[in-house]
Amino acid sequence: MQRLGSALAFFSVLAASGWAQGTAVAGFTFGAQAPPTAAPEPTVPPEQRCAVAGRLTNALTGEPVKKAAVRLVANRAGASGIANLATPAGGAAPGGQGYSTTTDNDGSFRIEGVNPGEYRLVANRSGFLTASYGAKGPDRSGALIKLDPAQQKTDLAVSMTPQAIITGKVLDGNGDPVSGGMVQVLAPMWMRGKLRYNPRGGGPINDLGEYRIANLSPGKYYLFAQSFNNMPDGAVVTGKPDVRPIRTYYPSSMAFSGASPVEVTAGQDTSGIDIRLQSVQTYHVRGHVSGLPSNINAHERTTLSLTPRDDEMIVFGGGQTSMHPDGSFDLAGVAPGAYYLNMFAMAGQIRSMARQAVDVGAGDVDGVVLALIPPGSLRGVARLEGTPTTGGPQLSAANLHLTLMPAEMVGMMGPPPSAKFSSDGTFMIENVTPGKFYVQANAPPGTYLKSVRFGSSEILGKELDLSGGAAGQLELVYRYGPGEIDGQLDAAENRSGSSGTAAQIAVIPDELNADGSGARYSGTDTKGTFSVNNLPPGRYRAYAFEDVNVSSLQNPDLLKQLESKSPLFEVKENEKKQVQLPLITRDELDQINARVGAQP
Repeated sequence: MQRLGSALAFFSVLAASGWAQGTAVAGFTFGAQAPPTAAPEPTVPPEQRCAVAGRLTNALTGEPVKKAAVRLVANRAGASGIANLATPAGGAAPGGQGYSTTTDNDGSFRIEGVNPGEYRLVANRSGFLTASYGAKGPDRSGALIKLDPAQQKTDLAVSMTPQAIITGKVLDGNGDPVSGGMVQVLAPMWMRGKLRYNPRGGGPINDLGEYRIANLSPGKYYLFAQSFNNMPDGAVVTGKPDVRPIRTYYPSSMAFSGASPVEVTAGQDTSGIDIRLQSVQTYHVRGHVSGLPSNINAHERTTLSLTPRDDEMIVFGGGQTSMHPDGSFDLAGVAPGAYYLNMFAMAGQIRSMARQAVDVGAGDVDGVVLALIPPGSLRGVARLEGTPTTGGPQLSAANLHLTLMPAEMVGMMGPPPSAKFSSDGTFMIENVTPGKFYVQANAPPGTYLKSVRFGSSEILGKELDLSGGAAGQLELVYRYGPGEIDGQLDAAENRSGSSGTAAQIAVIPDELNADGSGARYSGTDTKGTFSVNNLPPGRYRAYAFEDVNVSSLQNPDLLKQLESKSPLFEVKENEKKQVQLPLITRDELDQINARVGAQP
């Protein structure tokens, strides 16, 4: 085993530098215009360049869709990597290499000077769902467009479906409108083998108690209302109940377990979703912070807050205050429940955090001591095993990336700490606050990450517990000789020609890591061929989907149902496995989701 020294030659820039692990929120920014794509350099003479043209229309009315962003994005067939949950269902990452334009008033568009190749055509406009040419519906993968030299393809028709809207009122216990607050929408998603609910939009409550939430895709949502004007009328009298409105889930539940879902379809305006805001007797949480550094200004740069101690929900808020000069605090208006008491402080670029579980029952909670553990630095080293293939890329420390991702959502405050690598493979992760993390490190082409050790423990894909502070050393072991899976769709599914539906390829290990990682993804070309590389040796199943949201592949029940679609096969070091896969259609996948009770 050797340390990554400066003598190792640099190799090509990391192709998958945009990889994102399963902690990212699935989906994309609803209603937002995608940034222009970066046009590639011409690869053929002007007379061999291509053109595409067509028209966008409203799927419900047939009217033209003007001022829509149209992107012709190069197909990334054969490019494999860890799941990028921020990639739209259309398969084209915003800002990727390709061509872009905007539709005219009649909905028409034209893109010229296109290099021959395979592309996807994706359209975005505020108020509409993402549309792809050849897709069977909104937010779905579409057909690949194959352009031969000098080809003019000018008959592309794309229908755009308007996004859904939810409207209603927020009322108090007497049926009177409540103003000065917000309504938040939560959507289900799978993360690390668990069903979570994450924010998917929201809107303010106006002076008439009304709210309107637009830019929603079809699906099932949960709503809650939060009043900003939650101070009681008049001064709080000592000994008298302090009754205030609290976060309330539609239609009138103080707990998420009592919430009712709201299901919307494409283009639907769902009205009358009224939330009856609940008021309860609230209490104080008082205490002080210990271990404060002298360079932290308790007034200006320190915040204390309460967040629900609910592993199912990614919801922030629930009371906030600042600290007194002596380090004491008093959080008022706290409803009974289980919380985390969080402190976040800044001193220059140094973040300090602390967290403690607090249970509020039928009375004030006094004497809480929140112990602040200062941030620290975590050292480590990357080592290398094996021999690179002849003519293949060689590993350099300059191409390594490592990030500590919080294992718990409430720990996500500010950018995650990342490593700074030296040429000899040593690295330092600075400003690491106490908490639990997952180590996310890339494996550059031609290598795989064999091991991540912390002290004497193997933590590859497992939790790194730094609750007591950053101390110790990480060791990353990379090895040359990853495996590869090459293949194609079954002959009956192979659709060649100028355009055809491309499959999304998922290679799933026999068992996902605790942090949800381990799966690899790719796509086919118009001939149905694909390649998934940089696979660590192990046992896998492979699937070809007409269309899939990769976050759903974190659902263990769905993975169990899919096992009958693929045999379990072993990939050895340096092995190139050949496979042939049947196409799992979107309708078939929807039926499997229905059997396991999951939202498609």
